[in-house]
Amino acid sequence: MQALQLQQLEDWVQVEILVVDNDCTGKNLKIITELNPAAQIKMRFVEATEKGIVPARNKAVEYFLDSSFEALVFIDDDEWPGETSWLQTLVNTQVQTQADVVTSVLHVIAENPKDKWVEKVPGFGTHNKKKVEPTNRFYTANVLIMRPVLEAIKPAFDMRFAFTGSSDLHFCIKTINAGFKAVVTPFAPVIETYPASRTNLRWFFLRGYRSGEGATRAIIYEGSFPKAYVFCLIMFGFRMLRGVVSALKGILLFQKAYLALSLLQIGSSIGTLGGFFGISYQEYKTIHGS
Repeated sequence: MQALQLQQLEDWVQVEILVVDNDCTGKNLKIITELNPAAQIKMRFVEATEKGIVPARNKAVEYFLDSSFEALVFIDDDEWPGETSWLQTLVNTQVQTQADVVTSVLHVIAENPKDKWVEKVPGFGTHNKKKVEPTNRFYTANVLIMRPVLEAIKPAFDMRFAFTGSSDLHFCIKTINAGFKAVVTPFAPVIETYPASRTNLRWFFLRGYRSGEGATRAIIYEGSFPKAYVFCLIMFGFRMLRGVVSALKGILLFQKAYLALSLLQIGSSIGTLGGFFGISYQEYKTIHGS
């Protein structure tokens, strides 16, 4: 919360922070009530009574559409801006490109210094971009979405992904299919701390499986038969091949980061098939970290 309050914004940018809580213990409301009087940026609080990440995201969209703001920015509760210019950079990029969606990068930091290897997993958790350019992939970890998108895509996030994740990928596919323009900038990073529960090889495999399974369902829901099915089968083979190559690199170079990458990719490959049969891993029923 403090990192959001430290954002440096030009006078013409008016913002407020919305905290959507589906913990429902009252703890977060008390914290916000105590902080608000001295806050540089006004904070609002709403409850999502249903469990799962989808109701929380949709509650944010509902609040936004009832407001007069022009854009909604998502950042996860376990992340913080990498720069005090984070939000202004997202806004400036939208103004310069006139994009409907602006996303940026995510950097992973290990909570325990002994787990620094997780920070070296190639390309994990982020776009690998050097300049502002078009993209057909974005997620709610770090994204600015303009009002016309959320007025057109209803519901924004699908309850079929409530505990499995990938509702943001599904939303992304719907947005791109509807003809909206998305760009990625490398200059507005956010940082995510990985606790011990996320710094083991088993977690990487399960995250890969969840991502692959969710991607298959999202593509099938929005695609046409047989094109969507053929595409997913191709991705199954491609992801498995990449996983085998990464495993060989990890063995030859004695690098745990490449072994983690291989399990992420192999898990994604297997999950791609699992998506055909609805075999899901409900990652968001477990809270990682505090």
